[in-house]
Amino acid sequence: MPTLNAGSLTVRPGQKKYGPLVIAKRPDGTDIFVPLMVVNGAKPGPTLFLDSAVHGDEYEGSEAIRRLYRELEPARLKGAVIGIPIMNPLAYEVGNRVSPPDTLNLNRCWPGKERGFFSERLAYCIMQVAKQADYAIDCHGGGNIMALAPVAIYRDIGGPAVAQRARDLVRATGLDLVWMGAGGFANTFALEMQKLGIPSTCVEIMGEGRAREEITWQFFGLFRSVMQWLKMIPGTPKLPKKVIEFEGTFIHTVHGGFYQQIVELKRMVKRGQLCGTVSDFYGEILEEIRAPHDGIVASKRTFGTLPPGGWTLMVGKVR
Repeated sequence: MPTLNAGSLTVRPGQKKYGPLVIAKRPDGTDIFVPLMVVNGAKPGPTLFLDSAVHGDEYEGSEAIRRLYRELEPARLKGAVIGIPIMNPLAYEVGNRVSPPDTLNLNRCWPGKERGFFSERLAYCIMQVAKQADYAIDCHGGGNIMALAPVAIYRDIGGPAVAQRARDLVRATGLDLVWMGAGGFANTFALEMQKLGIPSTCVEIMGEGRAREEITWQFFGLFRSVMQWLKMIPGTPKLPKKVIEFEGTFIHTVHGGFYQQIVELKRMVKRGQLCGTVSDFYGEILEEIRAPHDGIVASKRTFGTLPPGGWTLMVGKVR
């Protein structure tokens, strides 16, 4: 394996180190940085990039990356792992989806700008490290407002060879739901990495602003499954017998109010079926949220109040 240079770190084969990737300085002169965790194996193999907390209210993927770093032994590792457990530290500090300095959504700012708003600068600096990878997994959840059924995102971009490797990567996660195209969201991390020719996936697992042990271990197991598929560590990944692929995106409400969802994650629903309601201060129903087509319930909003135009749920159209 070659020596890896990431931020302030120089990590030779057979070493592992952690340290800061400095992005900018606060007005008081202290550094704003993201944490880097690098394990460089003694034996040749691919480089896998792992990240979490692009949104500051998504936690379990972060802890799974830290646990993986502590477990991995460089002498036995084939290839390398570059981990950034907290991609958006200022949003993480306040438990918010967006970056406090500019109120931008970091996952709409990739590949970033060297001289842009803070979030664009953050994306640019991280991308200089991430583009050293051969594969990438971007870990997400529903944040403070919702839970998402465990799902891996696949995008058919980057040319046939890259797209096929991305499809193989998605399967290696061991998840039995695949969101095709991710609803057309642009300037996301995984999308921009794949445009660079690096097979990537975004993985969404639960959320609700929680830090559940079982979800942390699910992310951890997912990492190990992918590393086994890449032959970075011993073992054979356990793959699902059946995978459901779907398309679609979140249903926006017209009115603001109190939202109650009456269908659970991974349930199959029919077109026109009542999925949730929006009511006013008095309990009067303002709006009924119905399935736009037959499909599978891929998300559940659990934060009761929502603004006009807010996200309710996603009903994935099964392919």
